[in-house]
Amino acid sequence: MGAVCSEDRKHKKRTDEEQKIGDTQIENKDLVSGEQIKIIDEKKDILLKNVPKTFIKTQYKFKLNDLDKNKIYEENIDGDTKLFELLKHFDLRENCDFFLEFENNIKIGTEKISETFENIIAEVFNKNIPEIIEMKYTYRGLNIPENSIMDSYIESSKIIGTAILDNQDLFSIITYERDQDKITPYSYKRKDNEELIKFNLFTAFCNAKGNLYFSGGENEQTYDPDKTFTKYNDFFYIDLSKLNENKDKIIINELPNLIESRTWHSMIYVPYDYIFIVGGSNTKSVEIYNMKTNTITKDSELNEFRSECTLCLVNNIYLYAFCGFLIHQEFNLTIEKCNLLKEERKWEYVNLPEKKDFNLKPSFFGVSYFKNDEILLIGGNDNGDNIHFDYLYKIGKNEEEKDDIEEFNCNLNEVNSSIFRDKLFMPIGNNKSVNIPLIIGEDIKVFILDTENGKISTQSYGETL
Repeated sequence: MGAVCSEDRKHKKRTDEEQKIGDTQIENKDLVSGEQIKIIDEKKDILLKNVPKTFIKTQYKFKLNDLDKNKIYEENIDGDTKLFELLKHFDLRENCDFFLEFENNIKIGTEKISETFENIIAEVFNKNIPEIIEMKYTYRGLNIPENSIMDSYIESSKIIGTAILDNQDLFSIITYERDQDKITPYSYKRKDNEELIKFNLFTAFCNAKGNLYFSGGENEQTYDPDKTFTKYNDFFYIDLSKLNENKDKIIINELPNLIESRTWHSMIYVPYDYIFIVGGSNTKSVEIYNMKTNTITKDSELNEFRSECTLCLVNNIYLYAFCGFLIHQEFNLTIEKCNLLKEERKWEYVNLPEKKDFNLKPSFFGVSYFKNDEILLIGGNDNGDNIHFDYLYKIGKNEEEKDDIEEFNCNLNEVNSSIFRDKLFMPIGNNKSVNIPLIIGEDIKVFILDTENGKISTQSYGETL
């Protein structure tokens, strides 16, 4: 008798559960698709078999339009999938800014990166969930390639150049063509090219896409008893491939003026569309030139003054600003970095571990990509003492792991040629980067760095200016 009553109770309990599910189906029948009704039926079957509810996974069908890449993705996704896990299938960049816009014009952004897709859909659509969830993905940081940094620069380095700016009568450019392993010097009389008056020792330059970009500088006003200086905000480029067209007259292409006049500042090309103009004498500001739009905008602000700091793009994400100097040749010992994948970019200090008997001795050093997320800080000149130092800089693998630095020997013996105006050793091929030093000597030399072992060789071309 007791057994019969117990079975009746179990049967009644199961019937109530079935009725509850059935009522839910009827109540929501106008709000759900056939696919979702099928899922609900599966839930009923699972409940009837006494399978724990945690085993049930709701699936959604979505269509995502990646506006940046002009691609459309369609998939089914489990509701408990976190948004980050969904978007990383579409090359979501680490620590980047983005937003998703749904078909009802509601937007969500980076702050939802750790939430489940189911929770997001519930927030966006409430109960009226469409059969296919359509979204538009917009990336808000800079458009920096995700492939190898080395490869990105190699594409831009078929021909590179350097400028000799400290001669009052002549303006000289030295080009290096990687395919022919060829050096060519060019010199132009300043009196025959009036615009060259603004190219001087305080002008910054960098290589990008076969052009040499110049900005800023200063002119000493000798008639002023206090010897004040006029800073320039001019911005130009010279097409290195066209220097052969006219030996006497140089073609200078004007670009939009910098927002701020600068001297003793630094520049770097960030593939594929940007040039960063960073710091300088008495300014912490950073500007960015967009090659596609031909515009210059204020980008961000350093935490400290940095003249002639060394710049390097790390992991296609962070722009590093190494050291630099302050007034009266006092060197800056700190390092800053900025996440370029953020919509609003901010500079933060890099905290290196303290080491006994280790002192960073910064100077006008160059920088090169090495291997295994490592970069080399090469050469430089310490307060005019003809003493240079090399360092191996190791990038932390994640936010918790600190960067590290240690001494390294690049066997750079020619201390008189160890200062670099364009501080980046430009990658030109597998395990090979080059730089033309500031001081040429009796003939023109190129430093060739083996980026597999960090050894530098000097190649002399028997050319003179």
